Amino acid sequence: MFGRSKDIWIICAGFIAAMHIGKLPPVVPVLQQELQISFFQAGLLLSLVQGAGMCFALLFGSYVEKLGLRRCIVTGLMLLTSASILGSISQSVSALLFLRVIEGFGFLLVTTSAPALIRQITLPEQINKKMGLWSAYMGGGMGIALLCTPYLLLFMGWQGVWLFFAMLSGLIAFIIYIQIPEPPRHRQTVDIQKLIAMTLKHSPAWLLALIFGTYAGQWLGLVGFLPTIYQQNQISLQMAGVLTAVVAMSNAVGTAWCGVLLQRGIQAKLLMQFAYVVLMVCAIAFYCFKQFLPFIVQYVLVLSFSLFGGYIAAIIFSQAIHFVAKPIAISTTIGLVLQFSSISQFILPPVIAFIVSISADSWFWVGILMATLSGFGMILCQRLFHPKTLNLQRDAIVE
Repeated sequence: MFGRSKDIWIICAGFIAAMHIGKLPPVVPVLQQELQISFFQAGLLLSLVQGAGMCFALLFGSYVEKLGLRRCIVTGLMLLTSASILGSISQSVSALLFLRVIEGFGFLLVTTSAPALIRQITLPEQINKKMGLWSAYMGGGMGIALLCTPYLLLFMGWQGVWLFFAMLSGLIAFIIYIQIPEPPRHRQTVDIQKLIAMTLKHSPAWLLALIFGTYAGQWLGLVGFLPTIYQQNQISLQMAGVLTAVVAMSNAVGTAWCGVLLQRGIQAKLLMQFAYVVLMVCAIAFYCFKQFLPFIVQYVLVLSFSLFGGYIAAIIFSQAIHFVAKPIAISTTIGLVLQFSSISQFILPPVIAFIVSISADSWFWVGILMATLSGFGMILCQRLFHPKTLNLQRDAIVE
């Protein structure tokens, strides 16, 4: 049984790594009461997990195969386990902030190593299916955590929640260590520094990274603060967790469905631009005018935002293998994309919290900010699929 499903454990590792990010949003109101953290500190807790990716994703993407893909995944899961255990016994905001940084390194090790390992241990005829499952790790993992955490809080408190997710990541780390052998490492035909320099000089790689950056922070900002928004509207913590979990899981559905549409021949540029239009409309309507809308309409708006945002994630990762300086630079290019994703997710939640704090709890300017980012993403998308960029890419591969 294990022999036929080794890649499933790697996919599980991605989902569980994302659960460590998703465990926090439902706990924010509890931490505000028990540890007296401010709304701005809550934003930092949401974003600091992206600190490692913000600084080192490109570097990690260049080195993980050389270090050993399985080793990096197991190490990442153990960092998540250790930081979560220590977090469960922490009683200071500064300690929790530091441990979120450590969790960020664990998350980065898993997410930069897993796609390459899946490609190595999966049969060629199964690779599209398995990579489709992998691409849903963020929305799916966060969704599961957002769904479970409010109910776990009832029985074990937030410290118990941290221990529960530590147990899960430790278990998966053990299974991967036992069941999956370390694949042979390929000899590097290009020096690491030259590989990074090659990627940084390749404008299509920058466009991919910038496009993903305009989206990733928006999605985390939306999902991360939804439980708080719902609580302000007298919705119970448990119901808020369920509603937010469905929003997060819809992102994974959007990612999978976009993969189907791409396979059927629909243009990536068309799908991405459509997705950004939906994001702009939903952000303005939800954040700027939500006080005038019935709750069901508000919920449809955030659900649509997450669902069609999944299109952008699916297209970025499907196109990353085509917009590289050289085929050997695929992992490095994905590292650059993840780095900009982390920068966006690190910056935007505190910015949102700051805007709301100085605007008397008004979310109007958050909607304007979100719509502006989506507009910028549409411009970058147009540039990525412009004939001049496509010709540049063709020439780079031929050389």
